[in-house]
Amino acid sequence: MTARRQSLETVSISDMANNAIAEARLLETTHDLLERVKELNCLYGISRLREKPGISLDEILQGIVELIPPAWQYPQVTCAAVTFRKHIYKTNNFIETDWRQAEDIRVNGRKGGTVEVYYLEKKPEVFEGPFLKEERDLIFGIAERVGHIIESRIAEENLLKMSAKERRLINKLQQEMQSKNDFTRMLIHELKTPLTSLTATSQLLLEETKNTRLEKLAKFVLNGANGLNSRIDELNDVIRGEIGMLKLDAGKVNINGFITSIVDETRALAGQYGILIETELEKLPQVNADITRLRQIMLNLINNACLYAAEGGKITIRDSRWSNSAAVIEVQDYGRGIPQEEQRHLFKPLYMIHNQPERRGGLGIGLALCKMLVELHRGKIWYEGGDGKGSSFFFTLPIVK
Repeated sequence: MTARRQSLETVSISDMANNAIAEARLLETTHDLLERVKELNCLYGISRLREKPGISLDEILQGIVELIPPAWQYPQVTCAAVTFRKHIYKTNNFIETDWRQAEDIRVNGRKGGTVEVYYLEKKPEVFEGPFLKEERDLIFGIAERVGHIIESRIAEENLLKMSAKERRLINKLQQEMQSKNDFTRMLIHELKTPLTSLTATSQLLLEETKNTRLEKLAKFVLNGANGLNSRIDELNDVIRGEIGMLKLDAGKVNINGFITSIVDETRALAGQYGILIETELEKLPQVNADITRLRQIMLNLINNACLYAAEGGKITIRDSRWSNSAAVIEVQDYGRGIPQEEQRHLFKPLYMIHNQPERRGGLGIGLALCKMLVELHRGKIWYEGGDGKGSSFFFTLPIVK
């Protein structure tokens, strides 16, 4: 009986010891879990700060400082600070002591500041002085997140600055364009008013001098007035095109019949330079175009071809199917051509080619206007040729489906 009692007492003592060990392990595990929860709360709090709308970087950094002490093992004796751009954000109880843990803040690969944690009193030595290994990992994670936040804010600041600069440039450009357009409209009005009277007077003069030796002089005056009027109208169209006010009145156009009529209209002009105009036309379906604007395009291209074609030479006008949805028109001369270095400037307003013939006139806006009008038709225009190789201008128009 006594032996049995001793055996039971031994088992009881052993169980008690095992239970004590288990409880100790449970307490230790619980303590570790609570520490990890504190660390996670700190990181989660940083994420929430970052996502808070309207919060400044100063407020974020100060908020992060306040989140640090509760995440350390001894929060009651913990203080913290974040240093960035010579600014220091710290807890109210911040004091530098001998018990310090720190991590650099890296911003775009460079040191931009520091995260510091201090204990206000001595604690037992563990991993890094009184600080746990997990606390080393945590301060590294905090510094990394702070670096990312700062990088993001710097990028946002730069973007806002660039956006503000862009708005200022756009406003300045719009003001300059408006001033230019206002001046041009005023100039057009000032030129048109006397020109209208001059045109009417020259027409009357031509009638009065018919069959006299002054008739030729009267024609020169009328042609000059009409030419100036055309230049002014082109300038007005370019200005309207630049501000999006140029519109089309498109309809179905028989392109072959249109080209034939334009050639008949311009034969006299070509004849002045001893130039023959030929056509090579395919049988094409109708195109969708504004016939008035199409006439402007063709007259500009033919006029240029007459000016640049070789004396006594010819101009060839062709049309063909460019694709299932578009036709292409070509105006080719066999003159001196345009140098390679000047070709990229051809369709810029007011650009004048350097090797232009002596008989060349105008303001340098004809091709710019052609480009605007072709693009309004949802087509494209381009040049092929070269110095001494003649010139070909091509443009496309949509085919009526």
